[in-house]
Amino acid sequence: MNMSIDSKKIARNTVFLYVRLILVMGVTFYSSRVILDKLGASDYGLYYVVYGVIGLLSFLNGTLSSGTSRFITFELGRGDKENLKATFHTVLYAHVLLSLIILIIGETIGLCYAMNILNIPPDRFRAAMIVYQISICSTIISIIQVPFTSEIIAHEDMNVYAYLGIFESLSKLIVVFLLIYTSFDKLIFFAILQLLVAALFFIIYVNYCRNHYDEVSQKGRHSKSILKEVLTFSGWNVIANLSNTLMVQGIILLYNLFFSPIVVAAQAISNQISQALMQFVDNVRKSIEPQVIKLYADEQYSESKKLTFLSAEYVFDLLMFLGIPCILIMPNLLDLWLVEVPEYTVAFARLIVLQNILGNFSAAFYTPMLAANKLSVNSISSFFLCVIQFLVLWILFKCGFGPLWARYLGLIACVMFSFIIKPFVLIHDIGYTIVEIYRCIFRCMLKMCIVSAVSVLLYVLFPQGNIFNTLVVAFSSGFSVIIISFLFMKKIHRDALLRIIENKLRWVRN
Repeated sequence: MNMSIDSKKIARNTVFLYVRLILVMGVTFYSSRVILDKLGASDYGLYYVVYGVIGLLSFLNGTLSSGTSRFITFELGRGDKENLKATFHTVLYAHVLLSLIILIIGETIGLCYAMNILNIPPDRFRAAMIVYQISICSTIISIIQVPFTSEIIAHEDMNVYAYLGIFESLSKLIVVFLLIYTSFDKLIFFAILQLLVAALFFIIYVNYCRNHYDEVSQKGRHSKSILKEVLTFSGWNVIANLSNTLMVQGIILLYNLFFSPIVVAAQAISNQISQALMQFVDNVRKSIEPQVIKLYADEQYSESKKLTFLSAEYVFDLLMFLGIPCILIMPNLLDLWLVEVPEYTVAFARLIVLQNILGNFSAAFYTPMLAANKLSVNSISSFFLCVIQFLVLWILFKCGFGPLWARYLGLIACVMFSFIIKPFVLIHDIGYTIVEIYRCIFRCMLKMCIVSAVSVLLYVLFPQGNIFNTLVVAFSSGFSVIIISFLFMKKIHRDALLRIIENKLRWVRN
């Protein structure tokens, strides 16, 4: 089997994913505004704190998710149908076992923590415990759904993935409208409706995969050898995902212990902005990552490497295009979006967006590590760095430092992963060279320095006092990213882009 980079498929899949994203984001931002308004900042923060307890166990799901996607995509790249069928049924078996483990832990250790340690207002304790039980059910559904979602992405059927995402968002929009008019406890009602939507789309994903993919529809048995390989692969991934979960969900729990629910709400809102930004770039990555892994599986290492660097640079440009204007106009953006902006939200959001931009290299360089199954150094480094970060943060909060320190430490850790740890693994274990890695990083950072200087100048010239100045700064900053990215683009890609634009203009003219 001889593969090559399929640019048309990448472009087509990216379009499908962006159509999905535009509609999903529109629904998400409207829904968040209404939910925060109807639940109130206190209940909104409480909802995320309660889900954060079971979310601490989600690192196990994240571990298997990465392995599931990697192994299914890898077998598709190799073209071995029998092994592909055995792989799917093995990872499905593993996810069912994982859901049982999380159920047991959630109903014992997790429940004990939720009842005795969480900072819950006495009058909301009953509601919080009901929401906790619902969160366990939702988590189990999401875990068992992973192999089916991975099948769709591995087969690169992004149109289906896009349609299902759109319909799921519309269903959640119905949830919001029902929340407005219900007289029932809104926190409990919201959690129940979210669970029903998750269950409905779990059924849809399962039925679609059974009807369209032979390895899913045909009966199969799990393979002990494949299970051992998946678990060995996931063993290192457990450490990395535990570390990541510790910093995402652990920060929420630390905020709950040391600060008011308002700070938790601010963190939850800024996380939503971060997720919205990353959904844009993740759509590009979802279109590219299967091909990076398939090329590696087909032993076309130079092509896989070329696609890795190409995607790293262009995704960085996209992050700048979206992120830098957002950082500049964040106060006005939040005022426009939310009825009431909780304290710390602006600062949290700005720092998280900056972290997302700089974290691009960490995410881009992780894909070839997955393909090559070289995760040990990254996982060990991730564990020690995140545990130290968590302990330092706990000490700082104990000593009276403010909540922004969580974001400062997160930014430092992000820089270390992107610029030191991930490049070291690629050089030491996968055959990348220091010159090609840091040439890619240097080009991106130089572009960011130029764009940032232009954007700050615009911000000074157009103070953020009215909507006109805000729009001028946002659009001008975004346009400067386009110009700088075009100028830095390699000649072969710049010429190809110009030909596409020329053909489109000729088509419009005719």
